Amino acid sequence: MRLETSGIPTYSTISESSSYPSKILLIRFSSIGDIVFATIAIEAISRKYPECHIHFLTLDKFSSLLENQPHLSRVIPFRTGSNERKLLKSLASSLELESYDLVYDLHDSLRSKYLKTVMKNTRWKVLRKLRIKRFVQFYIHIDLFGADYDPIQLFLKNENYSEQDLLPVLKVSSEEKFRVRKFLNQKVVDEKFIVVIPSAAWSNKIWPAGNYRNLFKEITQRNGNSIVVLGGSKDTICSDISEGIEGVINLQGETNLREAMAILSLAEKAIGSDTGLLHAAEALGTPIVLISGPTGNSTGCKVRKSGSVLIRKKLWCQPCSKSGSRPCFRSDRYCMTTISVDNVWQPLNDMSVRM
Repeated sequence: MRLETSGIPTYSTISESSSYPSKILLIRFSSIGDIVFATIAIEAISRKYPECHIHFLTLDKFSSLLENQPHLSRVIPFRTGSNERKLLKSLASSLELESYDLVYDLHDSLRSKYLKTVMKNTRWKVLRKLRIKRFVQFYIHIDLFGADYDPIQLFLKNENYSEQDLLPVLKVSSEEKFRVRKFLNQKVVDEKFIVVIPSAAWSNKIWPAGNYRNLFKEITQRNGNSIVVLGGSKDTICSDISEGIEGVINLQGETNLREAMAILSLAEKAIGSDTGLLHAAEALGTPIVLISGPTGNSTGCKVRKSGSVLIRKKLWCQPCSKSGSRPCFRSDRYCMTTISVDNVWQPLNDMSVRM
């Protein structure tokens, strides 16, 4: 809460003994996976301050991800453009009119830093990026984070939110599920199906196409389940792995984000690399098989719910980057290529159908 003292704005701390905040803004511009993880903060705030209005600022192309979130009062989409500084200044002016009691910056990006410089009369708390620890982990290969490190959980703990071990949650409506089920029926998809999300923002995180094709043959021959492949229009691996295999339905480029989420919510299981849409599947209640390569627990590459499975080959050089963008120093990506079809098939076959 903002207090005025001799004309100088100061801030009281939010504690159990003070008035509850009436309005809080969360900032996470991108990407899908990080926004999914940020839903933990929404839940934590709503439990501690049930009457608080929670707003969430993100890029417009990701804003639909947060539709139907029960504890969000408002999602603020930001559309980038050629004159971004002007757009950000306009955004900051509109945000100032909201008179937020507190802003939680969960991104610590150049955009959010700029907003902070403009919104001088608003109290900010920033989730700092531990760049030195990351450098040590990626280049010296010493893990200073620990196996249980979770940046959102740690941030909330430091902000005196007592609820721990909260999980990401996304929501789709029954109407959305009905529409996509009708769409899937038109595509001759069985009632029981598995979703595969083979692509990723960085090629280092992609499991070899030949492995996916062999896995599909195992699934269709032994289980008889339909396999639905999801991806963007430019994700050519989707067609590479699905062409010519009976029972594999490639929906590459045919769904928007909400439709993909609804499909994931109906799936028995989902398989893929460390990519946002796979983490969204888990937040929707679908058990996942996460094929992990150049990223690690400290970068968010982990499963969070019972029933999900993480597959990872332990190598001294892993993880090597936050997003998988750093070129591999080897001629072959051992972290991905040494994961065999059987390494994925066995846990996939054994895992529970639903969480």
